[in-house]
Amino acid sequence: MSKNGEARMTLLDQPLSDILEGKEMHERAEFPWHAEDEKAKRPWHHGLTKAFHRKKSSHKLRVQQFTWVDWLAMVLPCVDWIREYNIKTMLLGDVIAGISVGFMIVAQGLSYATLAGVPAVYGLYGAFLPCMVYSLVGTSKQLAVGPVAVTSIIIGTSMKEIVPCAADISNPNQLRDQEQEECQALYNQHVIQLAFIVACLYTGVGVVRMGWVTNFLSHAVISGFTSGASIIIGLSQIKYILGYSIKPAKDVLNQILKEYIDKARNFKWQEFIMGCTLLMLLVAMKEGGKRFKRLRWLRTLGPISACIVGLLAVIIGHVDDYGIRVVGNIPKGLPKPTVHLWAPIEDFGKLIPVALVVMLVDLLESTSIARALARKNGYQLNYNLEIIGLGLANFAGAAFSSYTTTGSFSRSAVNDLSGSKSPLSQFVTAWVVGFVLLFLTPLFSHLPYNVLGAVVVASVVSLLEYEQAIYLFRISKLDWLCWMASFLGTLFISVEIGLGIAIGLALLLAVYQTAFPHTAVLGRVPGSTVYRNIKQYPNATVVPGIVCFRIDAALYFANVKTVQDRLNSVVAKLSEVAHVNDVPGVKYIILDFTPVSHVDAMGLHFLEELIVETRKAGQQLILANPSTKVLREMEPVHLVEALGREWVFVGTNDAVRFCSQRLAEQGLLRNPVTVTLSSEHSAVALGPSSPSTTTATTTMVVTPSMNELADFSKADTSGLSSTSSSVPTVTVVSQRKE
Repeated sequence: MSKNGEARMTLLDQPLSDILEGKEMHERAEFPWHAEDEKAKRPWHHGLTKAFHRKKSSHKLRVQQFTWVDWLAMVLPCVDWIREYNIKTMLLGDVIAGISVGFMIVAQGLSYATLAGVPAVYGLYGAFLPCMVYSLVGTSKQLAVGPVAVTSIIIGTSMKEIVPCAADISNPNQLRDQEQEECQALYNQHVIQLAFIVACLYTGVGVVRMGWVTNFLSHAVISGFTSGASIIIGLSQIKYILGYSIKPAKDVLNQILKEYIDKARNFKWQEFIMGCTLLMLLVAMKEGGKRFKRLRWLRTLGPISACIVGLLAVIIGHVDDYGIRVVGNIPKGLPKPTVHLWAPIEDFGKLIPVALVVMLVDLLESTSIARALARKNGYQLNYNLEIIGLGLANFAGAAFSSYTTTGSFSRSAVNDLSGSKSPLSQFVTAWVVGFVLLFLTPLFSHLPYNVLGAVVVASVVSLLEYEQAIYLFRISKLDWLCWMASFLGTLFISVEIGLGIAIGLALLLAVYQTAFPHTAVLGRVPGSTVYRNIKQYPNATVVPGIVCFRIDAALYFANVKTVQDRLNSVVAKLSEVAHVNDVPGVKYIILDFTPVSHVDAMGLHFLEELIVETRKAGQQLILANPSTKVLREMEPVHLVEALGREWVFVGTNDAVRFCSQRLAEQGLLRNPVTVTLSSEHSAVALGPSSPSTTTATTTMVVTPSMNELADFSKADTSGLSSTSSSVPTVTVVSQRKE
């Protein structure tokens, strides 16, 4: 460090005479070409064959010790947890959790079925056989399956477009005439067929092990979608609290609010008072259960307590005589088979887009909850088996009068907090619902609609993640914009299109991140042989005439143009700086391929052109540390032969030292002068100096600024004017022997 505080560094750690004589500090490491040559002689299918045999050997070794119980566990995952089940420590928690979730799902199932446009009993059917089947084939120990709000609103809005006559049915449990009965039967058939298609999709995704597709959907866009959907769901159920029906042209915010305002004259104060009272009761019990650990049972009993209060008001207080609407007929008994409705599917073309949307929503909701619960409780989750289990649960539902089911956020949280230790809790839940179906459905036929509305509104409030929007605004404006786009699209366009926007934005973000990868100009960290980004390490040393450029992504068609433009910009800027300061221009371009995991056809074509262009310009392209996979991808076009094996190095340090020796032999590295680019916060040395010298300095203004040099990786060509207020200084240090 000089007296005036400017940063200056010796470019090389040895005198120029040593470089000229080839006395390098470390000999060049030999690249393992012999291994590559052996691989080149192998047939194209060698990798696949080797992988197959390795997998076969591993599988054979594993199954050699299998008993008949292990083979059975591969078909029925429940065998795994049954043989490890400890009755003394686990049974009580599972029973309590199962009963608690059963109380919740009875009320929520009736409410969500109404939201989906099917008879209320379908919600109970969806919590019976699907729960039972999932307890046998599911792998999550705390996930609670059954009807959910978001799926219900998607089905309700989509099916009314496929079966238009269903829009005129205000109460699927009490139909006015034969025409409505036929329309409702057609609607129910379409819902069953939709559940069958979703089950096929679910199971197919699990069988072909494609659960990874959900990784492309970011939390920001999904959170925006569920937040928007929660508002639509809540508003669609307020009609039961206000006491009058609405039929918006579309389930979007502006249309729903317009309907409420236009039909405000039908307001019923009796429904409103009772509905608001029940809603406050639900919110109070939910918040009390959250804030006080000793009262967490309140959260569990909230929905069933509201149902009990509503039933007592009707049975004892006869509030239905004062205009309070009740659910009406709920069939008694277990669900009837509906396998005969699976085919033929006349509206398959209309149902498949809805099925894809429902499957994606269900898949995202279930897997995200199951992952979180598995992480919290310290066990591994087999995602593909979990998806297959959910598919089989939907098959059971579609076979016995149920619409689609999936994991529920609220019920899974209650299941976990209540002490669930295994999927047995879902079996208990199923029989709680079964008991209601066998004995209590006549009682629930007196349930007021405002109870169902209050249960739904209280349940979906937790889906409105406004805190997430605030958090994203603070840390990432791009993610916040995605959240807002997904949220507003769901609110003002439609739930389905909102989900489409969410998925589209998620994929667009994934493509954007790879199409505009991070790149960096590298310099040597002082006192080491490590090369790092000069923006991150401002004191890193850069050799004049040598550009070290790192690509932090796979090189493929989407980002080739970006990488090419950034590299050209870096070379042009350094050449300009070299010309101004009378130091060697760019002679060697070293591409650090350490982070590059793949090069496609476009990437190979780019490298072929780069080899030709650099040679025409009197420059040499060099590859540092390419992986075996990348070298194999280069073989078909003979790229290494075109470049020359001598220009492929084990690491960046070897490449820089080799190129420095070549420059010194050509007389382009001169002992007498060191050029140091310095600014207030950073410095990069552009030439060698001898340690046994004294210095006298003169200063002149040049461009570009140091900040721009440090930001070469972004290829920003702005701000190159010499009148910039942040222009650095170049210190020319004349060195004299003492």
